[in-house]
Order: sequence, then structure tokens, then C-alpha cells
Amino acid sequence: MKIFQLEPKIKVLCVIYFMVAQSSMMARATSDGFLLQYFEPESIPQMVMAAAGLSILLALLTTYLCSRFQAYGAMKLAIAGLAFAMIGVVAAVFLIGSSNKAVFVVAYMVCEVVVILPMVLFWGMAMGILNPKESKKWFGMIGAAGTCGCILAGYTVSLASKSGLVNELSLGLVTAVLMIVLVILLSKADVFTIRDTKLDATDNQTASIFRKLAVMISSRQSVMMTWLVVFSAMVLCLIDINFKFLVRKDYAGSELYDFFGQFYTYSSVAQLLLQLMIVRTILTRGGEFAAISILPGLLLLT
Repeated sequence: MKIFQLEPKIKVLCVIYFMVAQSSMMARATSDGFLLQYFEPESIPQMVMAAAGLSILLALLTTYLCSRFQAYGAMKLAIAGLAFAMIGVVAAVFLIGSSNKAVFVVAYMVCEVVVILPMVLFWGMAMGILNPKESKKWFGMIGAAGTCGCILAGYTVSLASKSGLVNELSLGLVTAVLMIVLVILLSKADVFTIRDTKLDATDNQTASIFRKLAVMISSRQSVMMTWLVVFSAMVLCLIDINFKFLVRKDYAGSELYDFFGQFYTYSSVAQLLLQLMIVRTILTRGGEFAAISILPGLLLLT
């Protein structure tokens, strides 16, 4: 398999996911730095809970956008909105950030949205233009491209921590990457637009959120998958909060950005090695059950 002989849509997806993952990881490192530098320990759980609540609202909004404009249209709108929001955040941090804590609250919230929303919409868009056979063949490569973006992002934030304007610089880098993604999406509309989907007023996509929830809980499999996601998110959130408390004891100021930049770089390198060497073997030989058992097994050991 030669990379330069890939289909155009696969190349575009790899490039976009590389950029999306890069912006997500830079936003993650920056928001972690904000959280530990500008907020007291008792405020950290509250900020995490507030960000989670905002994510729930945005998830409902993106569900509507995807049903109305397809995943590609929702992706365009989300990236454009986040890019312009980030421009406002950079300006606010530069002009009044040092004297107003509320600015960093908004900056943290926007960064947390950048961490999650584009990644989710990207995979929805990718699944819309790839058939099941193509998905099995190329999702690993696309994911590896995103992991490479995470590696570069961590290294970039670590370098930015050496600057006296680390807040503005790291936020500006996230904004620049989002703008590049938006340009690519606009210039490649013919690749991502699904023209054979016909929606009408009686389509299930117009159903209320309560009806959709009723349909979801009517299936035993969907209920089990929902609980799996819920419990995994709860455990990871608790670990993340305690991890931040530990980091806060040893690092302060710009050192936080340097630490998180290096941490996410090395963890992304480990993730890339796992994707290339182990994940495929686990899925082909052990199946999905073996794959989803890894996280609880490691948690019990540690």
C-alpha cells in the first residue's frame, strides 16, 4: 500500500483528522493549564462538571444539525463557530485576561468544546462517505494520522510554554489550525456532500428528542452500550481530576503548559505504537469484547 496512491477522499480525511486531532490536543493542554493555574482546587471539579453540562447541550444541538445539514454541514458550522469563538477568546485573554478571571472560565469552556466536538463530528462525516469495507480498511490509518497530530500538538504547546505570551500563543495556534480545517472543508465540499440522501417531513430525524430516547432504551444492546459509555466516562473523569490535583502540587505557571505538552506528546507516541502493533491483533483475534475489557482490567490492576 503506497500512501501517494490513496484515493483522494482518504487523503483528505487523513489530513483533516491530523489537523482536528492537533487542535483538540493543543486545546486540551491549554485548558488543563488554565484550570490548574487560575482556579483553586475546590473549583476544579465544578469546572469539569460545567464543561460536561455544556458538552451535553452541544451534543443535542449537533444531533439536530446533523439531521438537518448532514454531518458535513454540521462539521462546517461547528468548526466555523469554534474558530470565531477562539478569535474572541484570544483577543479577550490578550486585552483583559490578567485582570478578569471570568475570561479564563470562558476560555476553558471553549477549549473543552474544541477538544470533543470536532472529533465526534469528524467520525460522523467519515462514516457517511465510507462504506463498511472502506471503514475497516482505512479507519486505522486515519486514526494513526490523528495520533501523529496529537504528537505534534503536545510538542508545539511545550515550545509555546517558553514564551511570555503562552496563553495567547497556544490559543492562537488552536485558532489557526481550526481555520485551516474550515478552508479544507469548504474547498472539498464535493467529497463530503452526500447527494443521494432524501429527507422528508415524515422522516424519523424530525422526531422529538424524547421519542429518540424511547427508541434507544427499547433495545437491550443500546442500553448496555449506553451504560458502558457512562461508567467509562465517570471513571476516566475521576482519574483525570485526581491526576490534575497531583500535577498541581509539582508544577506552576508556564511549567504546567510545558508538562502537559510533553505528557500528551509521549502518551500520543505510546498510543501510536499501540495502534500500529497491538490494536489490530486484539480486534482480529480477541474481538470487541477483549478490546473493551482492556480499560477495566488495567484499572483493576492499577
